[in-house]
Amino acid sequence: MDSSLLKTMLESQERAYKTAMEMVVNQMNDQIKKLEGKVSDLTVSLEFTQREVDELKSDIKEQTKSSHEKIKQLEERINYQEDYSRKKNVRISGVEVRDGNETWEQSVKTVTSLLQDKLQLEGLELERAHRVGARRDAKPRTIVARFSRDCDREAAMRNARKLKGTNIFLDDDLCPASQAIKNAQMPQLKQTKAQGKVAFFRHTKLIIRERYNVGAAAGRGRQPTGDGTAASASTRGQQTVGDAGAVGGVERGARGSAQSGSATDRGIVDVQVAGTWSDGKEEGFPSLPTPRSGVSRRLSHSASGASPQRKQDKITLRSSVKK
Repeated sequence: MDSSLLKTMLESQERAYKTAMEMVVNQMNDQIKKLEGKVSDLTVSLEFTQREVDELKSDIKEQTKSSHEKIKQLEERINYQEDYSRKKNVRISGVEVRDGNETWEQSVKTVTSLLQDKLQLEGLELERAHRVGARRDAKPRTIVARFSRDCDREAAMRNARKLKGTNIFLDDDLCPASQAIKNAQMPQLKQTKAQGKVAFFRHTKLIIRERYNVGAAAGRGRQPTGDGTAASASTRGQQTVGDAGAVGGVERGARGSAQSGSATDRGIVDVQVAGTWSDGKEEGFPSLPTPRSGVSRRLSHSASGASPQRKQDKITLRSSVKK
């Protein structure tokens, strides 16, 4: 075979091979471009989907937070309603069971006897009384007593101090949530009382005040008279009671100005005092409402206005509204 012919054939095959390879490469490039376009579209779609997911997550988070707040508000309203429905109730612990199968009528009689014998209260009306809690051999179950009137319940709670030294205790009947809040503050209550301060609960709020001895403070500005009563030595015997003078410890201050005019003109109300001013429940102390903003109450020792028939020390209560 002629060498020139062979060379021509080889060159022809080489050109055909190159052409075929170029076609394959072009086809692959086209496919790669198409795939790149699809990947780009998928990336855009994924980013859009991610933004939607982020927005949904944010909305769900806000809705969850709002739902939790609404649930909390509803729980507080439910707890308030439950506490309000129990406001005439009193929980009495430590009362022995007379009969193993005590009925609610027998529980009413038991509570009535307790009110009369231990608290010296007559005429209080009970709607119902029954024992609650699991039965225990060593400890009697608590009695929940419901009074017909709020004033009857308040009278029983005020006289609960007469049960001191016994194993019988009176307490508010609260819903489980409020009772848990109160129980969490019991260690602080015991610690405060151990320090000699006045501490008591008003619903679930722990009130802490300094103990103030009225007799000792009053004696510093008073001189005994011939008939055994105490008279004001000077016009220094007037004390100011701030907002703390509602039910417990008071802030003391001296005023030197003497008051003129009758007690009726000045709106003064006599208050008999005895014992120690503590939580407003000691013998001889009235329950005073908490002063509102702009209202000041002043306690002043008065001897000049005392009548000969009254031989007890007295403290006059003056209320004045600042305009």
